Amino acid sequence: MGQSVAEKMAKDPAITEITIAGRNSEKAKRTASAIGEKANSMKADVMDEGEIARTAADSDAFVNTSGPDYVVQLPAVRAAIKAGVNYCDVSCDGPAAETVLMLDAKAKDAGISVIIGIGWTPGLDNLLMAHMVRQLDETEVVQTCLVWPVTDVVKGDSKKVAEELRNSGPFSASWETGMRCFSGQCKIYGNGKWVVVDPFENAVTLPDPYGGLVTAYPACGAEPITIPRYVRGVKSVSVLLSFCPFPLNELARQLAVRIRSGEMSTKEAALAFIETAGADRERWLAGSEKVTEEWPFWIVAQGLKDGSRVRYTLNVSPDWPSTGGPLYTAAKMLLEGRIKERGILPPEACLDPLPFMEEVASIVPGRPMAKKLFDESIERLD
Repeated sequence: MGQSVAEKMAKDPAITEITIAGRNSEKAKRTASAIGEKANSMKADVMDEGEIARTAADSDAFVNTSGPDYVVQLPAVRAAIKAGVNYCDVSCDGPAAETVLMLDAKAKDAGISVIIGIGWTPGLDNLLMAHMVRQLDETEVVQTCLVWPVTDVVKGDSKKVAEELRNSGPFSASWETGMRCFSGQCKIYGNGKWVVVDPFENAVTLPDPYGGLVTAYPACGAEPITIPRYVRGVKSVSVLLSFCPFPLNELARQLAVRIRSGEMSTKEAALAFIETAGADRERWLAGSEKVTEEWPFWIVAQGLKDGSRVRYTLNVSPDWPSTGGPLYTAAKMLLEGRIKERGILPPEACLDPLPFMEEVASIVPGRPMAKKLFDESIERLD
């Protein structure tokens, strides 16, 4: 993601220099070399706030794509505040977001804009939730649902995937985040207040955009933490996640119990998830022939519209959303001074949903500009 954003920035004539910083100096050097003459590299650890603050101090924007979110977001934001530099990231962890929001006054005092969680989900889904709430007269509940197709285990070599994770150093962001989703503190917003729930005791079965049903589970995302603070009138907010093939949800449940008990770390759980699924494909990967590269992603809101109870469904086409596009667009807006708000800002606090999505869509190669951003439908329930 970081390389993708840096490559896009390098094509902008207004941007003169890009520094690629990371724990692996050789990887940072290779990345900078691939980007071209505008890029340089340095070895840096995002957990070292002083070092990162000194590195960022001479820059106009700090774009953070390190992870896992629940470990790195807080020190990275504190470093941006120390440096007095505008910042954006792709973090999706709810408890981390709740902690970072407490730095709002310090970010305002530093005169900077800190946009947190501006990727696909969170990011685009925050903005779409805000858009949907505005279309209803009263919103009872709004839910994002994401299906995670574990294609690198299903269609790849699970032993190789596990070995790559084992050798990835202290952190492996995506897999650790996946294990964290169900094992961390899962706070949702329900009936006008925040409540902590056990994901696997609060399963939700809802229609998917393709005419079927999906059973998904509340995940400890940032959206239930931020949406109620910035979008008026919403009573319940949750992020729902399901692994695909669906038997993997039971494996995730078993591992979540072991993480919570302190028996294993999120990285150890991720390794166990990959190796167990690969070793018993008949049990855990049943139905894998239907798994595609696409990540089904839709949002459902229920509430009142023109005196009737309705279900409002919005399906985002999989041909253009990604995390890199929203992150690049937000970074560009920061560099151009188009974000006027200061402080800690989730997407819904500082971005206009549809114009932002149109700008993101405009950078997708080969995408017709006339194509709809999403499909939507409203079904009367009474």
